[in-house]
Amino acid sequence: MKKFSDNESIQEWITSNRLYEEYLFYYLLICLFWFFVGLFSIGIRIPVFNDIQNLILNSVWFLLLCVALSVPKFWYRMIKGKNAYLFQATAKVYETLGRIEDVEQREQVHKQITSNGKLPPNRLETLSLAFLFAFILFDILYTRCWIRGLSLVWQPDWVNACIGWIHNNLTLPPLNENRKLFSLSFGDYNGQEKILKEYFGDEWAFLASPFGDVEMFYHFIRVVMFVPILAALSIVLWKPLKFMGMQQIDPRNIHSVMSFLRSCAWSLIFGFFMTIGTLGFLTNANWFTLGLIDQEAWFENLYINGLYIFIVFGIRFFYGWFVFWKSIFLKLVNKASYN
Repeated sequence: MKKFSDNESIQEWITSNRLYEEYLFYYLLICLFWFFVGLFSIGIRIPVFNDIQNLILNSVWFLLLCVALSVPKFWYRMIKGKNAYLFQATAKVYETLGRIEDVEQREQVHKQITSNGKLPPNRLETLSLAFLFAFILFDILYTRCWIRGLSLVWQPDWVNACIGWIHNNLTLPPLNENRKLFSLSFGDYNGQEKILKEYFGDEWAFLASPFGDVEMFYHFIRVVMFVPILAALSIVLWKPLKFMGMQQIDPRNIHSVMSFLRSCAWSLIFGFFMTIGTLGFLTNANWFTLGLIDQEAWFENLYINGLYIFIVFGIRFFYGWFVFWKSIFLKLVNKASYN
């Protein structure tokens, strides 16, 4: 039998179709299914229940949806059967790996094919995808069940503490000289600011209203979840970004002066979007306000979340710079040691 240690066979295998993307496609469809189930079911009210009881009921349903999101492999097996194509293809990969007698070579090939997407998503990548959809479902839960009549239906002490922390670190006009972590400004009389001014008058009246607590607690959630969302999205997109052609501009692949200058230019572009996105998500306390008032505005605000993707692009790109300069530093150290 021909051994898998044959270099040509390894190369042909590595350049074959990527199981990671195929799995991710089906897992994404499954997560979308449960998302739409949640979209049309979260917020259903039982007439005999009060607001808090309906919140509890919908929260339990939300948690069940989170569990369903976290096991896409189970649903794929339920739909396609245990002999589905992807399962058979994965088994063949591990079978081929098992035929490599040299342990070191087997580990090296396993690492390489994992990096190149020749294996299905691991558990961390699957849970990261589920987490992203779960957060959107929580957004729906918050806007439909936690808010009633533009006020919070449940506001325990720990929620008030979160709101108080945002208040204590909030910059308000016209006293903008002492900049703090967050800002609240209706700005010019147009767009979203126009609607907010029609509702509340000014920023101070907005904060004094019950809806001010709704928005401040929502902003607290957004701030706390900023890093976990970026981490989950980075884990899910790390390999696909490589497959989608980002390798062509990755600083790790700099091989000439022109490619170095091109990477510098891309650094400005990615740095701009990372700055805009980070400042917007973390500091702008009224970026998503209208989505808490009106469901139609909530759908319109979904495009803002696309900035997360641009930030992840930037993270992967600047990680390439880190690897690039690290390799140069190690070469200099090795050269100095040799001399």
